[in-house]
Amino acid sequence: MKNLIIALFLVFNVVGAQNDQNYIKNQLIVKLKESAFQLDKIDFEKKSLGNSSLDKLNATVGLQSIQSIGNYSRTRSFLLVFTDGVDANLELKKFQMLNAIEYAELDYIAISGGQFNENSALAVPSDTYFNRQWGLLNTGTMSGIGTTLPDADVDMELAWDIQTGDPNMIIAVPDSGLKMNHPDIASRIWINTDEVAGNSVDDDGNGYIDDVNGWDWVGNDNNPTDDQGHGTNCTGIIGAIANNNSLYSGVNWNSKIMPLKVLNSTGNGSYSSMASSIFYAVDNGAKIVSMSIGGSTSSAIIADSIDYADGQNVMLFFCMMNFNNDTTYYPAGYSITYPNVVAVGSTNPDDTRTAPFFWSATSGSNYGSHINVVAPGNFIYGLSYNNDTNPNAYWGGTSQATPLVAGIASLIFAQNPSLTPEQVKTILQNTAADEVGTLGEDVAGYDEYMGYGRVNAFEALQAATLGIDESNFQQEFQLINPILNNQLQVYSKGNFIGDYTITISTIDGKQLFSFVKNISEGLNAIPFEYATGNYIVSLTSERYSKVFKVTKQ
Repeated sequence: MKNLIIALFLVFNVVGAQNDQNYIKNQLIVKLKESAFQLDKIDFEKKSLGNSSLDKLNATVGLQSIQSIGNYSRTRSFLLVFTDGVDANLELKKFQMLNAIEYAELDYIAISGGQFNENSALAVPSDTYFNRQWGLLNTGTMSGIGTTLPDADVDMELAWDIQTGDPNMIIAVPDSGLKMNHPDIASRIWINTDEVAGNSVDDDGNGYIDDVNGWDWVGNDNNPTDDQGHGTNCTGIIGAIANNNSLYSGVNWNSKIMPLKVLNSTGNGSYSSMASSIFYAVDNGAKIVSMSIGGSTSSAIIADSIDYADGQNVMLFFCMMNFNNDTTYYPAGYSITYPNVVAVGSTNPDDTRTAPFFWSATSGSNYGSHINVVAPGNFIYGLSYNNDTNPNAYWGGTSQATPLVAGIASLIFAQNPSLTPEQVKTILQNTAADEVGTLGEDVAGYDEYMGYGRVNAFEALQAATLGIDESNFQQEFQLINPILNNQLQVYSKGNFIGDYTITISTIDGKQLFSFVKNISEGLNAIPFEYATGNYIVSLTSERYSKVFKVTKQ
């Protein structure tokens, strides 16, 4: 993290003496009041916003250029770029005092919420890299990643039996970009059919020339290629091509991925770029935005972009950050204010809150009253931004947990398109596995460390499929795992009692035995006289089903 802070000063020439967070020194974000906004008088070439007082102040300060934030005809928001040597912080109050300005704020800098490592010596099977994706399927046998616990995962392989994604859905990932030609994701990249590639014309009139596959706000061009790695890893968690005998599998197998570059090669990005990417994603049809970035200062322009997304029923996922404290980082801090925002923390392969991550002894998944859910986020293998075949790159951070939850949400929307973002948020929360983390942190119900719990894709999709009232849905069954004394102990909440077909299978799906048993409220003991190892136990009735991964000791 020290290196990142040093890089901020070298790359952006930022100062922070008068602010709690670094900002881009010569840039300022402004939003015009409705009464002062005159669309026909705005002229970017002449550096005029159509208000004499504002234009005069801009000229006095030394305006270099004006850039739109989102579609300015709707957002009325602009980025003012001054000449080098101008400190926007020293000019801020002058702009805030103008009658034409609804608000003016510094263009703060946020950082990515994940760290990288590469290790080719881990003792894992070499014939299938899906076995490394413990967050999706955790058998408790993977080595080199700390303590592991069977079923400390999101039950992804069970969820895929229900839904694998809507090919017409678009998922936007504002990050450091994407390795656009990576064979394990290239065919999934969104195409802007309203734009003609390579003709140097803004065919769709959205202010971005030749934005066929997204946009790069760092280089201000149409090539969102990753030069840092964070974005490729996060994007691959959502959408790496499945079932192609290559590398890894994304959560969503069918939807389109919209790569948006807002972080530079050192993992830092401006608030103006982040807000612009959200506006862009919404205007271009994205249903979900996954942004694994955070800054310690709240922002009116970020809030405006979230509110804009909320008005279009677009769901946003943000990371809690990795400083092992309760400091609120934004945009995740807006999860309390906006029903379409989900703030995500990270868990380890044993279901505990990640503290620390593998890359720093002082790191840890942030916590606080704004956290919603947690998900696997440490030792997350994925796609490499500079190599098509390298399987050994892994990251750790709330950055990695966030796209996993975003991917699950995309499957929920695919399964039940009538749901609102707020309803999907409620489903994710109420179907999360509670009291699985460290005693004292993961208490019954909501807590500031794990939120509502570790997400469970299978339970969430089942709730969406069965039409269970998501405001009241809770997991029907809980069990004692590992299994002791040849008895599987299943606890029922009593909402779905009755006869169940119970099937016991090996971890690779080979059925061993099946029988019918009446499940009543409370404790139900099921004989389990099998050898030591890992198994799958399914309980199925006409109204409800549940699948467990269990360990016999």
